[in-house]
Amino acid sequence: MQGVQALNPSSPSFLREEAVLLFAEAYDSNIEDLKHELHQTRRILDRKKVEKESPTTLMEFTQFLDPYQDVFYEMFRLCKIVVVLPVSSASCERSFSSLRLIKTYLRSTMTEKRLSSLAVLSIESKCTKALDLDKFVKRFAEQPCMNCMK
Repeated sequence: MQGVQALNPSSPSFLREEAVLLFAEAYDSNIEDLKHELHQTRRILDRKKVEKESPTTLMEFTQFLDPYQDVFYEMFRLCKIVVVLPVSSASCERSFSSLRLIKTYLRSTMTEKRLSSLAVLSIESKCTKALDLDKFVKRFAEQPCMNCMK
């Protein structure tokens, strides 16, 4: 997360080398190239501050690097990763949100298997709504009773 902040122009740790390099190592970047790119990026942004054209958000910074993506290859690549990261975590957040709705205090005694099954049904609600419930009821009714078999 510190690496993400280090690529955000509104952050106090913007372009802090240690944070950017740690983030870069996680994504197999060329560290030597990135060090040079960081230095040059700082110089360009200092010039842009004088002209009051420097980026203020992560998206603006990524768009700022876009025309120079061949020159700032590693920096631009990391910015693209950072811009996409929050989108990829939305599924996890939706899962926890659904889990909180399902497991209320009244249902806290249910087994983990049932809770997991209900969570999948809730998270995949689009697919769940497309299911034909009459088929499930008919299949359930046709199964032999476990208590009757004893």
